[in-house]
Amino acid sequence: MSTPQLDLWDAYLEAENHGLRSERTDALERFLDSFAELTQTGKHDWALTLASSIVDDGASTPIRMPLFRSVLLPALESAIAHRTPGAARWLAGFAQHIYKCSDLRPRLVDGTLAEHALLETALDHDPDDDHSRRKLLDLLVSRLNYTLHELPSGVLYGHDGASVDQCREMLEELDDFTRHADRLGLVGDYANLVAKCRFHYNTYSQYLTDRRGASCYADYLSQVSDA
Repeated sequence: MSTPQLDLWDAYLEAENHGLRSERTDALERFLDSFAELTQTGKHDWALTLASSIVDDGASTPIRMPLFRSVLLPALESAIAHRTPGAARWLAGFAQHIYKCSDLRPRLVDGTLAEHALLETALDHDPDDDHSRRKLLDLLVSRLNYTLHELPSGVLYGHDGASVDQCREMLEELDDFTRHADRLGLVGDYANLVAKCRFHYNTYSQYLTDRRGASCYADYLSQVSDA
């Protein structure tokens, strides 16, 4: 990025640190206007460097929505389309920004911009990307724990009780989780969680198929444990 844009970027960061909201907004608008004059390659490369510094290196650079929409999102989507290693992981790092964009909601619903899907895309583009694998594993741990947090009432899928097909789907996801954990040498760390999930996904599916006169899943579990 050339000197004029760098100066405006520094001025924006200074406004973020010390300025009023109006000063911050004006500084960002001036930067974005100047940024738009750069070559496509210049914009693309700078945006990817910024995204990487934030997601991978933990830089505390403030990313306001206009900056995300005008600078980061176009560059990251272009990089993903060209299978650039890391690009999908960087976009996943801005999941909260994506959720706030109403026009992107359909792509959240169909899964293409969901954090989980973006991390899987990152691994598809680079199977050796263990940074993305670790982030995906952490995300899956949260999902697995969530499915069990209403026990002994039942296994959850989203906000509702899981169906037989959904239990089967979660078992497949559990196999994916185990594969990723094994790649990272972390299978032992999650052995109890995996065993608990596998037991309840299978048992809850059986309960839905044949309740054996049980009044609820907790009652069914007591029958299983007594058998």
